[in-house]
Amino acid sequence: MADGDQVPVAQLAEDIFTLVKDSVGKRMIKPGDATKAMLAKHGERCSKDTCKEAIRLLTDSGRLIYAYMGGSSSLQIPPTGG
Repeated sequence: MADGDQVPVAQLAEDIFTLVKDSVGKRMIKPGDATKAMLAKHGERCSKDTCKEAIRLLTDSGRLIYAYMGGSSSLQIPPTGG
């Protein structure tokens, strides 16, 4: 697979953010669930490593946070001030 065929990390980050945003109030998205969804969506055009990099990009920028509940972590949109 040529590098030009890879989905850019920024695009994966947007897709993961949309997945988490669309699941608010429905279910909690674990990092592994997000990775599986991106692999299903993009196939061989992305990898687990690029998905991890996209999640790191989202958490480092503050767009998503890790939440720990019941012994497992999930990705969530941070609460707004109030």
